[in-house]
Amino acid sequence: MKINLKEELGLNKNFEVKTSNINVERALEMQLSMAKADATEGKSGLEIIQMTLDSVKSASQFIKDMLKMSAKESTLVDDMETGDTMLLVNRICLRLMGNTDEEIKEMFEEPVEGDEVGKE
Repeated sequence: MKINLKEELGLNKNFEVKTSNINVERALEMQLSMAKADATEGKSGLEIIQMTLDSVKSASQFIKDMLKMSAKESTLVDDMETGDTMLLVNRICLRLMGNTDEEIKEMFEEPVEGDEVGKE
Protein backbone atom coordinates (compact mmCIF):
# COMPACT_ATOMS: atom_id res chain seq x y z
CA MET A 1 0.00 0.00 0.00
CA LYS A 2 1.09 3.58 -0.49
CA ILE A 3 0.92 6.32 2.14
CA ASN A 4 1.32 9.97 1.17
CA LEU A 5 2.33 12.46 3.87
CA LYS A 6 1.73 15.73 2.04
CA GLU A 7 -0.83 16.85 4.65
CA GLU A 8 1.18 15.75 7.69
CA LEU A 9 4.75 16.59 6.68
CA GLY A 10 4.56 18.47 3.41
CA LEU A 11 6.26 15.58 1.60
CA ASN A 12 4.78 14.94 -1.82
CA LYS A 13 6.01 11.38 -1.84
CA ASN A 14 4.28 8.03 -1.65
CA PHE A 15 5.80 5.71 0.94
CA GLU A 16 5.38 2.01 0.18
CA VAL A 17 4.37 -0.07 3.20
CA LYS A 18 3.86 -3.79 2.75
CA THR A 19 0.93 -5.36 4.54
CA SER A 20 3.20 -8.20 5.61
CA ASN A 21 2.71 -10.23 8.76
CA ILE A 22 5.65 -8.48 10.45
CA ASN A 23 4.28 -5.01 9.67
CA VAL A 24 0.81 -5.92 10.93
CA GLU A 25 2.45 -7.36 14.07
CA ARG A 26 4.38 -4.09 14.55
CA ALA A 27 1.17 -2.10 14.15
CA LEU A 28 -0.63 -4.22 16.74
CA GLU A 29 2.31 -3.89 19.13
CA MET A 30 2.22 -0.11 18.67
CA GLN A 31 -1.52 -0.01 19.35
CA LEU A 32 -1.03 -2.14 22.46
CA SER A 33 1.74 0.19 23.66
CA MET A 34 -0.51 3.22 23.17
CA ALA A 35 -3.38 1.52 25.02
CA LYS A 36 -1.09 0.67 27.93
CA ALA A 37 0.07 4.30 28.09
CA ASP A 38 -3.57 5.38 28.42
CA ALA A 39 -4.18 2.95 31.30
CA THR A 40 -2.97 5.19 34.11
CA GLU A 41 -5.33 4.21 36.92
CA GLY A 42 -3.38 3.04 39.95
CA LYS A 43 -0.05 4.13 38.49
CA SER A 44 2.36 6.49 40.21
CA GLY A 45 3.35 9.79 38.64
CA LEU A 46 6.77 8.35 37.79
CA GLU A 47 5.22 5.32 36.09
CA ILE A 48 2.88 7.54 34.07
CA ILE A 49 5.73 9.78 32.91
CA GLN A 50 7.83 6.75 31.91
CA MET A 51 4.92 5.16 30.02
CA THR A 52 4.22 8.45 28.22
CA LEU A 53 7.88 8.89 27.30
CA ASP A 54 8.07 5.33 25.99
CA SER A 55 4.89 5.86 23.98
CA VAL A 56 6.12 9.09 22.35
CA LYS A 57 9.51 7.56 21.50
CA SER A 58 8.02 4.37 20.12
CA ALA A 59 5.44 6.30 18.06
CA SER A 60 8.09 8.38 16.31
CA GLN A 61 10.28 5.35 15.71
CA PHE A 62 7.30 3.35 14.44
CA ILE A 63 6.59 5.96 11.76
CA LYS A 64 10.24 6.17 10.69
CA ASP A 65 10.63 2.39 10.54
CA MET A 66 7.34 1.59 8.83
CA LEU A 67 7.90 4.23 6.14
CA LYS A 68 11.63 3.51 5.85
CA MET A 69 12.37 7.22 6.10
CA SER A 70 15.70 8.80 5.32
CA ALA A 71 17.55 10.76 8.02
CA LYS A 72 16.30 14.03 6.51
CA GLU A 73 12.69 12.80 6.39
CA SER A 74 13.00 11.49 9.95
CA THR A 75 13.75 14.97 11.28
CA LEU A 76 10.30 16.05 10.05
CA VAL A 77 8.75 13.39 12.28
CA ASP A 78 10.83 14.58 15.24
CA ASP A 79 9.46 18.09 14.74
CA MET A 80 5.78 17.01 14.61
CA GLU A 81 3.32 17.93 17.34
CA THR A 82 2.77 14.95 19.64
CA GLY A 83 -0.95 14.75 18.89
CA ASP A 84 -0.28 14.78 15.16
CA THR A 85 2.30 12.03 15.62
CA MET A 86 -0.25 9.83 17.36
CA LEU A 87 -2.83 10.52 14.64
CA LEU A 88 -0.30 9.49 11.98
CA VAL A 89 0.50 6.30 13.89
CA ASN A 90 -3.23 5.54 14.02
CA ARG A 91 -3.56 6.23 10.31
CA ILE A 92 -0.69 3.87 9.44
CA CYS A 93 -2.10 1.16 11.72
CA LEU A 94 -5.60 1.50 10.29
CA ARG A 95 -4.27 1.36 6.73
CA LEU A 96 -2.38 -1.83 7.59
CA MET A 97 -5.64 -3.28 8.91
CA GLY A 98 -7.26 -2.70 5.52
CA ASN A 99 -8.98 0.67 5.93
CA THR A 100 -8.84 3.23 3.14
CA ASP A 101 -7.85 6.86 3.69
CA GLU A 102 -11.48 7.84 3.09
CA GLU A 103 -12.73 5.43 5.77
CA ILE A 104 -10.09 6.69 8.21
CA LYS A 105 -11.05 10.30 7.56
CA GLU A 106 -14.69 9.45 8.28
CA MET A 107 -13.67 7.71 11.53
CA PHE A 108 -11.89 10.81 12.78
CA GLU A 109 -14.68 13.15 11.69
CA GLU A 110 -17.47 11.24 13.45
CA PRO A 111 -18.39 12.68 16.84
CA VAL A 112 -17.43 10.52 19.77
CA GLU A 113 -20.13 9.76 22.34
CA GLY A 114 -19.64 12.01 25.36
CA ASP A 115 -17.41 14.42 23.41
CA GLU A 116 -17.87 17.91 24.79
CA VAL A 117 -16.44 19.76 21.79
CA GLY A 118 -18.71 22.56 20.69
CA LYS A 119 -20.89 22.41 23.81
CA GLU A 120 -21.19 25.45 26.07
